[in-house]
Amino acid sequence: MSISPSLGWKLPVSYKKDVLSGVVGRAILPRMALGMAVVALAGLPGCGGGSATSITTTPPPTSTTNCTYQPVTPSSSNVANGVNTTGSPKFMDLTVSTPTDWPTVPFGGIRLWDTGTSWAEINTQQGTYDWTATPLSSFISTAEGGGEDVLYNLARTPSWASTSPTDASCLEGPGECDPPTDLISDGSGTDQDWINWVTAIATQYKGQIQYYEIWNEWNVAGFWTGTPAQLVRMEQDARCVVEGPPPNTPYTCTANGSNFTGGMAIDPSAKIVSPSPVGGQPNLGAVGAFLTTYFGTTVGGAPGGAFADAIGFHGYVSTPSGANLCPDAENVTTVIDDLSNAVNSAPLAQGKPWFDTEGSWGKANTENFEDEDRQAAFLARFYLLQLSLGVDRVYWYKWDSPMSDLALWNPSSGITEAGTAYGVISNWIVGNTLTSACAASLGNANVWTCGFSNGAWKGLAVWDASQDCSNGSCTTSTFNVPPGGYSQYLDIAGDPATSISGGTVPIGAKPILLENSSLP
Repeated sequence: MSISPSLGWKLPVSYKKDVLSGVVGRAILPRMALGMAVVALAGLPGCGGGSATSITTTPPPTSTTNCTYQPVTPSSSNVANGVNTTGSPKFMDLTVSTPTDWPTVPFGGIRLWDTGTSWAEINTQQGTYDWTATPLSSFISTAEGGGEDVLYNLARTPSWASTSPTDASCLEGPGECDPPTDLISDGSGTDQDWINWVTAIATQYKGQIQYYEIWNEWNVAGFWTGTPAQLVRMEQDARCVVEGPPPNTPYTCTANGSNFTGGMAIDPSAKIVSPSPVGGQPNLGAVGAFLTTYFGTTVGGAPGGAFADAIGFHGYVSTPSGANLCPDAENVTTVIDDLSNAVNSAPLAQGKPWFDTEGSWGKANTENFEDEDRQAAFLARFYLLQLSLGVDRVYWYKWDSPMSDLALWNPSSGITEAGTAYGVISNWIVGNTLTSACAASLGNANVWTCGFSNGAWKGLAVWDASQDCSNGSCTTSTFNVPPGGYSQYLDIAGDPATSISGGTVPIGAKPILLENSSLP
């Protein structure tokens, strides 16, 4: 389905509620012109629905029917965007539910969402900020101790400031998905409650929060009922509070009549991430469509994204409605292609880094995607592909989710196979240069390869997307090792290197890394 940004539609709250209750998907008709139908997205996690400050040891119900894996082989004009870049320690990032369950794998930073640290939980009444009521300070100090940076999502309107304080459709809490009362639908108004909030947190944690994300999944009605124009204004005012106006542009902080009584440029070292839309099957193009709408919305003479330092999105691919098909990591290439088209149509968004601030396979128990081998394969491919596509940071949701079908670690059994794969893939990427795009082979559209180098060391990640895993067993095909002196290969389980003999290796759904010598 093609999506017309001009229609101004958004995904309704029913899509998230259906996902959370285990319904795979259904047809819905939200606020749309011309009778266009939007199909509910299935398989996304509960990216909301309440704060998570502790981890449950009770697993979700186990499905009796496994999803069917059906490989896709999308072509992408952007798959070489990441070629010749060296993997940054900040590329692979995590959402963590509680600072007491800090990850044991290497990662670059945390995103604070569903962590009991929101605007509504801190700014409990006008002019009152309780910094001790949430674990925010503990998250920040723990991240500082481990060398990770912090991305903080500013969303969730307190009920006292909400235009609809009893709105039960909001997934996080009553009224928290509605805009503040002093912000008009066209982006005008004083926006003082928002300005005061951003001023307070930027002052409290100056030099300790590196990124401020404006809003979460604003194209989902359960997270945002306002307009793009209101978000554009909020982006502008937050940028002015934190950094001051963007340099080398005609845009100012006073165009909307905003009153910065607490000052501007409070923490110039911090950066602003634009509000992040979400998509997924069956509307993989939703991210690009809603970004196009956002970039085309002007408030005070400035378009959306002009005051942001990075472009935020959520990279979920999900599963097709009712088809019982497994999520397919390769579909992320479609999401990124549409994002790239949106950015290319907006001059002021071009050249800014892309942050996938939330993504994963989705809700495994409602997708029937609970096989740990399949999950590990998905995670490895999800990260390798986004590296190749030029995404700058990818935040996995979550390390320690209360919904344990999302977690890479849980307190009862420890790290999962996917959690182990996370650490292994980080070792393949960080410090090594991508020399060839992650792309399907011309000879076999299901075989994907990505080249790496580091001085004399050379590596080639390879997998066969037509293979699958079930109940501890994974099928493989035979891959002819190309020239390059490859003598051994690594797997994503972290096992010792296996020697290559006979010029062929078995490849399957889980990537392996051919090497000419041991990793530096």
